[in-house]
Amino acid sequence: MLIRAALSLLMRTRDSGDYTMNSGSCLSASTMAFPTITGSSVAMSAYSSSNASACPASSMDTQKCFPKKQDKVKKRVIWGIEVAEELQWKGWELGKEITKNLVLKNLSLKIQKIKYRPPKTKFFFTVIPQPIFLSPGITFSLPIIFRPLEEKECVDQLWFEKAEGMFCVDLKAALPCHNLICPPSLQLPMCAMGDMAEAWFCLDNSGDLPTFFTWESPSPFQMLPTTGLLEPGQACRIKVTFQPLMAIIYNVQATCWYGEGSKQKSNIQLQAVAKCAQLLVSIKQKRPEDQDAEGVQKVLHFGSVAVGCTAERQIKLYNPSVVSAPFRIEVAPDMLAKDEAFSCPTAHGIVPPGEKKCVSVFFHPETLDVRTMDYLSIMPSGCASQTLLKVVGFCRGPDVSLQYYFVNFNWVNLGKRSEQSLWIENKSDCTAHFQFDIDCQESVFSIRPAFGTLVGKARMTLHCAFQPTHPIIYFRRVACFIHHQDPLFLDLIGTCHSDSTKPAILRPQHLAWYRTHLVRGLTLYPPDILGIMLREKKLEQDKNGALMIPTEDLEDKPAPQYPLIPPMTEYFFDGTNDMAIFPPPVSIEPVEVDFGACPRPKDPNPVPLCLMNYTKGKITVAWTRRADCPFWVTPNPCDVPPLKSTAMRLHFQPPHPNCLYAVELEAFAVYKVLRSYNNIEEDCTVCPSWCLRLRARGHSYCAGLEHHIPQYTLDAPKLFPAVSPSEPSYRSLLLINKGSMLLTFNLAPRSSSDVSLRPSSGLVPPGAHQIFLISTYPKGTSWKQHVFYLQFNFCPQYLKEVSMQSREEPLQLKLDTCKSVFFKPTWLGCSSTSLFTFQNPSRLPLEFEWRVSQQHRKMLAVQPTRGIIQPNESLTLTWTFSPLEETKYLFRVGMWVWEAGLPPNTKPSATTHYMLRLVGLGITSSLSAKEKELDFGNMLVNSKQTRMLVLLNDGNCTLYYRLFLEQCSPEAVGNGPLALQLDRTEGSMPPRSQDTICLTACPKHRAQYSWIISYSLLSHRDNKVGEKQELCRVSLMAVYPLLSILDICSMGSAEGITRKHLWRLFSLDLLNSYLERDPTPWELTYRVPTRHSTSQIPSVFTPLKLNFNFGAAPIDAPPSVVLLALKNSGVVPLDWAFLFPSDQQIDLELWAEQVEFDCTELHQMRVQDNCIFSISPKAGSLSPGQEQMVEFKYSHLFIGTDRLPVLFKVSHGREILLNFIGVTVKLEQKYVHFTSTSHQFIPVPIGDTLPPRQIYELYNGGSVPVTYEIQTSILSQVQEKNFDHPIFCCLNPKGEIQPGTTALVFWIFSPIEAKTYMVDVPIHILGWNSAIIRFQGVGYDPHIMGDTAPFHNISSWDNSSIHSRLMVPGQNVFLSQSHISLGNIPVQSKCSRLLFLNNISKNETIVFVWQQKALDFGEVSVSPMRGKVAPEETIPFVVTLKASVHASFYNMDLVCKVYRQKLLKQYHKELQEWKDEKLRQEVEFTITDRKAKRRAYCTACEPVRKYRTLPPIKNQWCLNWPTSWNLKIAKEETHWPCPQPPSPGMLSLGLTARAHATDYFLANFFSDFPRHFLHRELPKRKYPREESEAGEEESLDKWAPVSKQEKQLLTDCLTTIIRGLLEDKIFHEAVDRNLVEQMPYFCQFWDEQSARFMAQNSSLHLVPAMSQSSNSSEVSKDKEEEEDERRLRKKEEGEEEKKDKGEEEELEEEEEEQVEEEMEEEKEMEEEELQEKEEKLPWTEIKPTPQPTSQESLKWQWQQQLKVLLKEKQEQDEKEAISRFPAFVSLQEALLENVIQNILVEASRGEVVLTSRPRVIALPPLSVPRILTPDSLPAASPGPQQAEMPGSIEPPPTNCLQTPAPTLSDLQL
Repeated sequence: MLIRAALSLLMRTRDSGDYTMNSGSCLSASTMAFPTITGSSVAMSAYSSSNASACPASSMDTQKCFPKKQDKVKKRVIWGIEVAEELQWKGWELGKEITKNLVLKNLSLKIQKIKYRPPKTKFFFTVIPQPIFLSPGITFSLPIIFRPLEEKECVDQLWFEKAEGMFCVDLKAALPCHNLICPPSLQLPMCAMGDMAEAWFCLDNSGDLPTFFTWESPSPFQMLPTTGLLEPGQACRIKVTFQPLMAIIYNVQATCWYGEGSKQKSNIQLQAVAKCAQLLVSIKQKRPEDQDAEGVQKVLHFGSVAVGCTAERQIKLYNPSVVSAPFRIEVAPDMLAKDEAFSCPTAHGIVPPGEKKCVSVFFHPETLDVRTMDYLSIMPSGCASQTLLKVVGFCRGPDVSLQYYFVNFNWVNLGKRSEQSLWIENKSDCTAHFQFDIDCQESVFSIRPAFGTLVGKARMTLHCAFQPTHPIIYFRRVACFIHHQDPLFLDLIGTCHSDSTKPAILRPQHLAWYRTHLVRGLTLYPPDILGIMLREKKLEQDKNGALMIPTEDLEDKPAPQYPLIPPMTEYFFDGTNDMAIFPPPVSIEPVEVDFGACPRPKDPNPVPLCLMNYTKGKITVAWTRRADCPFWVTPNPCDVPPLKSTAMRLHFQPPHPNCLYAVELEAFAVYKVLRSYNNIEEDCTVCPSWCLRLRARGHSYCAGLEHHIPQYTLDAPKLFPAVSPSEPSYRSLLLINKGSMLLTFNLAPRSSSDVSLRPSSGLVPPGAHQIFLISTYPKGTSWKQHVFYLQFNFCPQYLKEVSMQSREEPLQLKLDTCKSVFFKPTWLGCSSTSLFTFQNPSRLPLEFEWRVSQQHRKMLAVQPTRGIIQPNESLTLTWTFSPLEETKYLFRVGMWVWEAGLPPNTKPSATTHYMLRLVGLGITSSLSAKEKELDFGNMLVNSKQTRMLVLLNDGNCTLYYRLFLEQCSPEAVGNGPLALQLDRTEGSMPPRSQDTICLTACPKHRAQYSWIISYSLLSHRDNKVGEKQELCRVSLMAVYPLLSILDICSMGSAEGITRKHLWRLFSLDLLNSYLERDPTPWELTYRVPTRHSTSQIPSVFTPLKLNFNFGAAPIDAPPSVVLLALKNSGVVPLDWAFLFPSDQQIDLELWAEQVEFDCTELHQMRVQDNCIFSISPKAGSLSPGQEQMVEFKYSHLFIGTDRLPVLFKVSHGREILLNFIGVTVKLEQKYVHFTSTSHQFIPVPIGDTLPPRQIYELYNGGSVPVTYEIQTSILSQVQEKNFDHPIFCCLNPKGEIQPGTTALVFWIFSPIEAKTYMVDVPIHILGWNSAIIRFQGVGYDPHIMGDTAPFHNISSWDNSSIHSRLMVPGQNVFLSQSHISLGNIPVQSKCSRLLFLNNISKNETIVFVWQQKALDFGEVSVSPMRGKVAPEETIPFVVTLKASVHASFYNMDLVCKVYRQKLLKQYHKELQEWKDEKLRQEVEFTITDRKAKRRAYCTACEPVRKYRTLPPIKNQWCLNWPTSWNLKIAKEETHWPCPQPPSPGMLSLGLTARAHATDYFLANFFSDFPRHFLHRELPKRKYPREESEAGEEESLDKWAPVSKQEKQLLTDCLTTIIRGLLEDKIFHEAVDRNLVEQMPYFCQFWDEQSARFMAQNSSLHLVPAMSQSSNSSEVSKDKEEEEDERRLRKKEEGEEEKKDKGEEEELEEEEEEQVEEEMEEEKEMEEEELQEKEEKLPWTEIKPTPQPTSQESLKWQWQQQLKVLLKEKQEQDEKEAISRFPAFVSLQEALLENVIQNILVEASRGEVVLTSRPRVIALPPLSVPRILTPDSLPAASPGPQQAEMPGSIEPPPTNCLQTPAPTLSDLQL
C-alpha cells in the first residue's frame, strides 16, 4: 500500500506536498518599510514622523489583525540535489496520522542515484528504502508519515546516501504552544523634543493557540494597541509612538507578555534619537529699515500702511537640524487686546529638516497717525531658545484737500443763479470717502457732488452754485466730512441784490475781519454802532484794518487774534448742543425736530421754535424754502430786536403716503442795517450773515405698516483714539446705504450721554454714504464702554448697537528689575555698563528724562538721557558706571515722564516721577597670560605661522587693555614691520574669562627671535593709558630646511667601489657643506619645484655646482646603482626633488618649440630619452629626523662619457646643480677610473716615529685585469730635499686590479715640519694610459694645535652614518647600523660591536652569509659568519677588529649576502638533480648496433620510465668575468645547463677606525685607554728542529679548525663552574675564612696601601691560627690552578698560528723569552712555599706544652702573625702575576664579553630591563675599636680543629670584625 502511494506521489507536481507554513511580515502600502537586522533574524518595520504620517492617527490606533502569508520551505542544494532542510508537523492530534511529502529534485546534468535510511523512531516512517534514480530536472516526492503516539515533541532524521557522501533532513513535530514573534529591534526616526515620531512593526502569532498579549513600554515610548488577542496564524500591526522630553539617545526594551498566566515574553529593543530643534529666523525681502543682523533684536518694518488696509510681510524659518522643528508663534501679551493691529495666522507649525518655511505677518491698522509696535515670539519645541521679533508699522489716512477753501459768488440779482467750480484732491494712496455737510436741495448754496469716494492720488471737480431767495448777505461755512481724517471747511459767500434792496457786497476780507472781531468781542455790535465808536475813537483799526480797542485800554497787551482751532473742535463746538468756542450771536431751539408718524390725510401740528438774538442790533431772519419741501417755517422773513427772542413755527405736510422725510432747513440772520450799502460808513464794520440750521424728519407710514428693511454697512471702530487727559477724543464712522431705497437714521434716545454723534439724524440716498463724527471725553484710566444706538427708517426694530471704549491714558511706564540696577565690579578708571529696560503700556507716546545729580555725573551716566518712547514699545537704556575709588557705590536717580508732542518751552500739565536704585563696586585687577613663555618652535624663513595667545582675567571686573610688542632679538632694523604681528592690540575682557589674541609670525632671516608683549589698562573716563606691564615672552627659531646625506651604498656594476671611494665620487662632503648653508635670494626665486623655462637647458639660479660621478663599467653591463640615505637633519619638515631639465621646462605647443639644437642639447635629450640616468623616487617629503633612501641608476647603453645636469631642489631651501657623470667603456678595454688628479693625506703630527699607514684607492672600471705601477723615483727626490727623511713612502707600488674591484695602495706620510708637502707621482697602467696624481700632506705641531688636532674622524661620513639604516629596495632584511666607527684606538687593541640583523618579512626565512675579507694588517671577524633569520626575527652578531702593531687607518666594507631560504632550497634541489643526472649519464651508455636482437621477453614486463633520459651535460665555456657583471656574451647552448644559485641581496657594513701608537694614544686619549683591551697573541710553541716545516704546517692545519671550539668549550665550562661556585654556600664560607684583609664599606675605595696599613695594625694584637687542613687545601688548590693555567697556555700556544712576518716574529721571540723567565720564577716560588709548608707541618703536630711567660707568649704571637702576613703578600703577588698572563687576560675578556653580549641580547628581546633600579642593599660596617689588648679579647669557642689539638691556643681570626660578604640568597629580596 505504501509503495502504491509512493508511486502515485511520483506523478504529482512538486508543490502539491508542500504543507509548511512560516510567518511573514505584512506592511501597509502607504508607509515606507526598511529592514532591521539583528543577529540572524530580519524584521520589516515601517516608520513615519508625526508631521508626515502616511496614515491617519485614528486608523492606526485600532488593532489590525490579518492572516500571515505562507512562506516557502527553506531548501538547500547538496551535490546537485535540491531538498528541504526540515519538515515540521504542527496542529496534530493523538492517534491521527499526518503525511507530508519530501520533494527531491535533480539540478545536475547527470542521473543521480540516491539511497535513504528510514527514521529511527517509532513516530516517523516512510516507504521501504529502495534506490532512487533521478534524471536531470526530475523531482521525486517521498511520503513521510507522522504517527503521534505520545503527547510530546518528536524529533528524528531521514538520512540520504550518495556516492559523494551522506546528508540528512530533520523531521520535527512540535506540540501546540503560544509563540509570538516580533522584530528584535526597531529603529524609530529621529525626533525633536516636543515632537512625536511613529513607527510600526508586525507581531506574529506563530504558535498554535489563540494568544492574549500585553505590552509594557518605558517612557517616552507608547505601544498601540497595548493589549489584544491573536489567533493562530494571525499578525497584528503595532504602532510605536515616541515623544521625547530630553535630547538624548534612547535605547530601551519593550516587553510583550503572553501565554498562560502571561509568563512568556518577547522583547523588542526600541532605539531612537531625540534632538533639540533649532530655528533660524530671517526676514524675507528685506527693507532698509529692517534689522536682521545676528546678535541684535530683529525688527520687521511694515512702513506706512493705509488705514483700514492690510499689509503682509513674511519671515523665513530655516531648520538647520536633522529633525523636524515644531514651533509656535505667540504675540506678546498686551493690555490693548482689542486694538491688535498685528496678526499672524500661523500660530504653530513644523519645519522639515534642512528646509525653509515662510510665515506671513499681517498689519491691519485702524488708528490714524499712530506708530504701532508689537512683539512676536517664535518658540521652537523643546529647550531651544526663542526669537523675539519686533514688528513696527505706521498708520496713514487719506490726505484730502480742496483747491480753495472759500468760494466768493460776489453779488447776484434776485432770482438769478451763479456757479463756480473747484477740485478736491486725495494726495494719499489710500481711498478717501468725503461728504459735505449741507442739504443742497434746501440751501441757497449747492455742491455737486455732495459726497463721493476718492481713490489714491485722485482729483475730483466740484461745482458750487448760488441761487439766493432774499436780497441779503449770504455766508455759510460748510464742513466736508472725510472718513479717517479731520473735516475740511469751505466758506461760501455771496450777496443778493433786488431792484429795491441793495445790501453791501460781502467780500473775503470781511470774513477775516469778522473772525478777528469775533475774538475781540465786536461781532455783537451792529455796523452802525461800530462806525460811531470808530468815529469817537473808542475803537481803532490795526495794521490789517480790523477794529480793536485802543492800546491804552489794553494795558499794553497785544490785541487778540483769531486762534488756530482744530477742525474737530470747531465742528463740535459750533454753538449747538450748548457747546461753543465763541458765544453765538443768534441761536434757535430746538435744532432737531422729529414729527414721527404723520399719516395722511391729517396734517401734524406745527412745532414751535424759539429764535434768540444775542446781539445789540436788530437782525432780520430769512428762511430758505424749496417749493415742494414738506417742511417750512413761519413767519418768513421776520425781524428780531436786539437781545430779544421771537417764536416761530415749523410745519410738516407730507405730500405722499408711506414715505420717509428728512431735511435740513436753512436760515440766514443778518443785521438789518446791512440791507442797504448806504448805511455802511466804514467797510471794516460789515458783518457777514449767520447761518441757522434746523433738522426735521418724519414719515407718512400708517400704523401697523412695516417699514422697508434697511441695507447698509457701518464701519465703526472699537476704540476711541488715545488723547491727553481732559482732552476729547474723536473718531469717524462710515455708513453706506447698500439698498435701493432711502435710508434714514437717527440717534436713539437710550444711547450713552457721554458721547456726541454728528449728525445725529439724516437721510442717505441709495448708494450714498454718510460720515459720522463722534466724540467723547475719556475719564479714568480704566476702560469705559460707550454704547449708542442708530435707528433706521423710523422703525424701533431697526436698531444698530455700536459699542466703543475709551480711557484716559495714564502717564506711567512699566519698569523691569524691580527698579534696581546692579553693575558688575569695575576696575578703577574703566567703565561698566548695565542695561535697563522699561515699557510704555499706554497708547500715547511719552517723553522721559533722567536727572542725575551733579556730584554723581562723573561716576554715573545714562544713554539716552532723554527721549520718547512709543506706545507698547520696550526701550533699553545703557547705564555707565565709572568708579573713582575702590569702594561700593549706591545711587538713587529719578526719571520724569510726561506726554510727548508738547510745543517747545511748554510745561507739561502732568508728570510722573520714578526712582531707580543703582549699585556698583569699584575694584582693582590685572591681566595675565596663560603661557608666560610662548614658543613658536622652529619655523621656515619667509613662512607664516599663527599661535594663540590666551589672556586671562582672573579678577572680578572687566578690563580694557592695549598691547605693546617689543622685539628683543635680533635688533629691528629700520621702521619695517616686525616679524611678529598681532591681529589686534586693544580689547576688553569680562571678569573670570579669557581672550585669544592671534599672533602671526613671519621671519625674514634665520635667527633666534624673541619678543616681549606688555599691556596697559585703558581708562575710558579720561582716555589715559596706564603703566606698561610685561605680559609674556614670545620666541621662535627661524630656520631653513636642513637636509644631509647620511650614507651611500653601491650595487650593480658599481658594487666593487668602496664606500669611501664612492663618497668622494659623489662629492658628498661638499654637498653636505652646501646644504648646511643658508640659501641665497636667487635660489629662492622659486621656493618649490616649478616649470619656468622654455629652453632645453633651463636657467640656473644657484652658484653651487658639484659632480655625481657614477664611475665606469663596460657596455651592456648591469646598471650602476647607488643608494643615498637622505635625512632631515633640521627641525622642520621639508620637501626635496631632483629635477631633470625636462622637469623644469614649460610644455609648449609644437609650433613654439625650438627646431635646431646644439651638441649639448642633443646629448642631454639622448640621455633623458633613453633614461640613462634615473632616480627613484625623484621627490619626497621628510619629517624632522626622518630618513629616506634614494636610488640613482646609471645604465651603460652607449660607449663614452654621459653627462646630465640635475637640479637638486629643497623647497624653501637650497638649490644645487648636480652634474651626473658616468663612463661606459668597450669590452676588453682597460680602464682605471681616477676620481681626481690630486689626493689629500690625513694630517700627521711631526715627530711621530710610527706614522700611520694611509690608503689610496684605484678602481678598475674595465672588463679585464690591469697592472699598475707607481713611479717611486720621484719620492727619493723629496726625501733628499728633507734631510734624507722619507716624507712619502709607498708600501706596494706595484699590483694588479681585477675588473670591477678597488686596489688599496698603502702610503706612509711622515712629516718633519709643520707645513704642507706635495709631490706629483706618475701612475702607469700597463697597456693603457698613465696619470700624474698630486699627493698632498699636512704636517702639524701637536703642541701648538692642542685639542684642535684632527685625531678623531677619518671622513665626514664617519659619524653621520653610524645610526643610519640604509635599506635596499625589495629587501626585507636590514642591519641595525650600516656603519661602525671605532674612532681612535690603540695599536694591538681588540674592539667588538654588537649589531642586529632584522628580518621584517612575515613569511620568508632569510639565510645570510658574511664574506670574509683579508686585511693586509689587522684582522676583522664576524660572529656568526652564517645563519638564518626566521620571519620577523632579529639575530645578533658581533663584529670584532684586532688592530695590528702598526699605527694605521682602517676603512673597509663588510659584505653580507642574504638569500631567501625558499629559493636556496629550490636551488639545492635542482643542483642535486643535476648532479644525479650527470652521474647517470657518466655510467649510462647506448648500444647503437642495429643488428642486435630484440629482447626475448615481452614489453609488458619492461619497467616503465616515468621521465625521458635527459641529453648529455656538456662543459660550458666561461669567461673569467667578475660575478657582479652579467655581461651579454654569446654562450654555447646546452641541453641542460647547471642550475645557478639565486642572486643574493647585498648588505654592506662599513667599518672605520684609526689606530695610534700606544705612546701617542696615552698622550692624547689617556682617559679612553682603560676602555680598550690590548690583544696580545700568545707565543708559538717551538717544535724540535728535526721536524720539517711540512710537519709544522700539518700540525697547524690539524689543530687550527678546532682551536676556537676548544676555546669556546673551555669558556662555557669555566662559566658553569663559576656560576656553581657562586651558588655554593660551602664555598662562600671557605672564602670568608680565607680572606684576611678587612672588607671596606665600599669595595671600590680599596687600595693596596690602606690594606697593608690595616694588616700591620691588626698584626700587633691578633695572631691567626693556620690549621694543617687549610694549608694543605691551599697548596693543593694553588697547584691545581697552576696546572690549569699551564694547560690553558699550552692549548692557546698550539691553537695560534703565525700571521705576521719580519718585525712581528722578533716581537714574538721576545715575548717567548719573557714567558720562560716567568715560568722559572714561578717554579722557584713554588719550591720555597713547599719548604715553608714542610717546616710548618711538624709545628702544628706538637703536643701542648706548658705556656711560656707573658712576654714570651706575646713575642711568639707576633712572630706567628708576621709569618701570616708574609704568606698573604706572597699569595697576592702570585695572583697579580697570574692576572698579567695573556692567556688569563684573554680568557677574562672573552668571559666578560660573552656576559655583556648575553645581557644586551636579552635586553633587545625585552627579557631584561637595563634601566630598572637595582635592588641591592649595602650594609654599613661594624665599628672596630682602635686598640685591642690581649685582655680584652673574647674567649673563642673551640671549633672542630681545636678539638683535635687541645693543647694549642689559637687567637680569633683577623677577619672576625669584618662584615660577612653577602651571599646570593641575601641579595634576593
